[in-house]
Amino acid sequence: MRIYVYKILVLFVAIFFLYQFTIGHTIYKFQNKFYSSMNKKTVDEFKDKIRTEINTSLKKDKILNKEDALMLNQLFNKLSSEIRNAK
Repeated sequence: MRIYVYKILVLFVAIFFLYQFTIGHTIYKFQNKFYSSMNKKTVDEFKDKIRTEINTSLKKDKILNKEDALMLNQLFNKLSSEIRNAK
């Protein structure tokens, strides 16, 4: 019985290290990349970029071309009809 317990413990330790060296390490790298890219300075730069793009688009006479306007109109009509029918 003691040998069985030792074998099970060794198996679990081996599986744990195998996981950590393969999948766990990959997840850790992605997690670090995500958190390092989302620092406060980057988020503020992204917000400023969005604000400048919105301001430049508001200064234009037409923001959308005719095809995009028709497509958005159809989308809004479909959404409004689904919302009315949801009651």
